[in-house]
Amino acid sequence: MKIKLVQCLIISGAVFLSSCDTANDSVLEKKLNDIVDTQEVLLKKIEKMDNSIKNLALANKNKPANNKKQQPPQADPNKVYNIPIGDSFVEGPANAAVTIIEWSDFQ
Repeated sequence: MKIKLVQCLIISGAVFLSSCDTANDSVLEKKLNDIVDTQEVLLKKIEKMDNSIKNLALANKNKPANNKKQQPPQADPNKVYNIPIGDSFVEGPANAAVTIIEWSDFQ
């Protein structure tokens, strides 16, 4: 019984050792090296993007704020707009002090 067990262990060890191929190891090692190289390139690109974002943030922080550009122009309440009525429907006197124009599109 012990002899058969030893023979099985020796045979299985021989099969295991013969299945280990150095060519497969070199292919796997090459693929792993390629993955590591790609990761290094990606990390460098991410670092460059982080630096450019920090530079933009610093540039915007040092830039004076122009609030005048962001505010819309103020309307003049005293300005009079002359709008020709033409052949449009009019309700009320033609010489009224105030004209209200309503436009609608019926589809």
